[in-house]
Amino acid sequence: MIRLLFIVPYPELEKTIRYILENHPEKGRISADVLVRSVDEVERLSVTSYDAAIARGYSARLLRSAFPHTPVVDMVISGYDIMRTVMECKNAYGAKRIAVCGFFGKIYEAAALGREFGCEMELYSPDTYRELEKNVEEAKRNGCDALIGGFSSGRYAQKYQLPFRLIRTGEDTVFLALNEAIRTVEEVRKERLRSETYKTIIDSSKNGILFVDCRGAIQVRNHTARAMNRQDSLMNKLLKEVFPLLYPAYKEALASGQEIGGRIFKLPGSQITVSVSFTPVIVNNTISGIVILMSDITQVQKLEGQIRRTLSQKGLQAKYTFEDIIHESEIMDATIETARRYALSESNVILVGETGTGKELFAQSIHNASNRKSGPFVAINCAALPENLLESELFGYVEGAFTGTVKGGKMGLFEQAHGGTLFLDEIGEISMAIQTKLLRALQEREIRRIGDNKVISVDVRIVSATNKSIHKLAEQGLFRRDLAYRLDVLRIFLPPLRKRGEDISLLFLRLLQQLGREQNCPVPRVEAADLKILREHSFLGNVRELQNVAERVWALRNGGRITARELAAAMEPPDLEMDADTGKEREKVLEEGLPDERAMIQQALALCRGNQTKAAKMLGIDRSTLWRKMKKYG
Repeated sequence: MIRLLFIVPYPELEKTIRYILENHPEKGRISADVLVRSVDEVERLSVTSYDAAIARGYSARLLRSAFPHTPVVDMVISGYDIMRTVMECKNAYGAKRIAVCGFFGKIYEAAALGREFGCEMELYSPDTYRELEKNVEEAKRNGCDALIGGFSSGRYAQKYQLPFRLIRTGEDTVFLALNEAIRTVEEVRKERLRSETYKTIIDSSKNGILFVDCRGAIQVRNHTARAMNRQDSLMNKLLKEVFPLLYPAYKEALASGQEIGGRIFKLPGSQITVSVSFTPVIVNNTISGIVILMSDITQVQKLEGQIRRTLSQKGLQAKYTFEDIIHESEIMDATIETARRYALSESNVILVGETGTGKELFAQSIHNASNRKSGPFVAINCAALPENLLESELFGYVEGAFTGTVKGGKMGLFEQAHGGTLFLDEIGEISMAIQTKLLRALQEREIRRIGDNKVISVDVRIVSATNKSIHKLAEQGLFRRDLAYRLDVLRIFLPPLRKRGEDISLLFLRLLQQLGREQNCPVPRVEAADLKILREHSFLGNVRELQNVAERVWALRNGGRITARELAAAMEPPDLEMDADTGKEREKVLEEGLPDERAMIQQALALCRGNQTKAAKMLGIDRSTLWRKMKKYG
């Protein structure tokens, strides 16, 4: 709804306005009041509750001066209104010299119109309505035989006995003024909406914002900037006095017309360190001032922390620490101590060891013991994905980069791991093409999404793992040597389970306890003497194989105790292929003519893939004899 106030000098005009309002095409949007008031009465009115006011002549001028924030539309006197009034005055009074007195814009057209009708026109345009009486008296003295003008002019014409005709406002003038008022109100509302939007954006910004004009005076300051320097008012104060450290860069931006960014300052009188940018405001090829954007570095760090916590909530976090690594052996004590020291470094770590030795457990523990523990931990098995899919997972892609992309693109693992650790398992399996892109990411600390033309800076520590020597792969031309040196900075060798004899029983019992908790069942008893059989096994699958043994024993258990026989059955389940070929393999060993017993045992173990029972059977000896010989030869 548009709320309007009409102020008119005579009742007849009110009737005209009412008629126009009732027949206007947009009458449903208009709520209007019409007041009949003289000029001296207008001074006592208030129009602040209306969207706009509409008045004539000096009344309009007076309202515009008294209420600068309320639009005032003038019902402008038309040339037709003047022409009609001149004709009425000449016909009624036979006037030859007519005075025109008023505050309307068309007054200077009256002279030309008078000549058309054979009249001489005298023009009087007072600055204030208090001068009207003086003008009317002067017109009488100058020999004018009639006067035309506004309603107030008529009162003084009567006083000085000068014939008078009122310049009336026609329907066209009212209609045009009403349309102008509607248009003005709509524009004002749009401008206010735009202004409030900009004000809200500026004040809701977490960055401090200043606008400094070309004279160096501060014209705009938002709430954040106010909080940064804690001064009540900075309007029209000079930048070099309030923020002297910012002034040189402001002058540089003003002189060059180019944006300046990335400047770091400590604000005077506070402990706040800010990153500041200076952006020129250019209007009609002229710099009108500089927008200064100040980012509180501490707040930025807090925001990054919130982002990291959000990523952690999505599962990008490390669950395990060094305390979760179950062991008693000295070799594991030494390995963990080395890993703890490496965790405090920012250098890349490579974990080398056989399958099942706990490489991811160590990777997570290193992350949680590092200065990056608050950041995300992101892991990927490089051997589990084909080359093209691995590339998109690592580096991400933009929308439309290839068929089947997610709308809006996808963030890669490097971006997700920003500020944290990226664990690349089975790094030796990646293709040469991916190696090249990975090398660039490590060298430049930036990545480029697939299909994008811009780079993204990343801060990521790489922990990789392999069960192969990447340096031997490099000698074979299967791995980039420069990438190998980038990854293999801090190396940790994870000992196989067979080198951790005192840990085997401990791990096995802990695995049984875990199965008991998962299935809510009591854990069966195992005698220490029966556990010795575990230490005689080679466990080529390491902890992973030991876990399989525990699960088999759990499934085969009979009562509240696990015997050595059940353990043996769980460690060496029947293997059809080996049973059929045992004789042939033994013959192969004997036919090789190996020079000594040690070499024969090694060959048998290799052919049986480390299975000591099968190797003993192949050599024609029992398992305990094989185990003693293995201990003998180390």
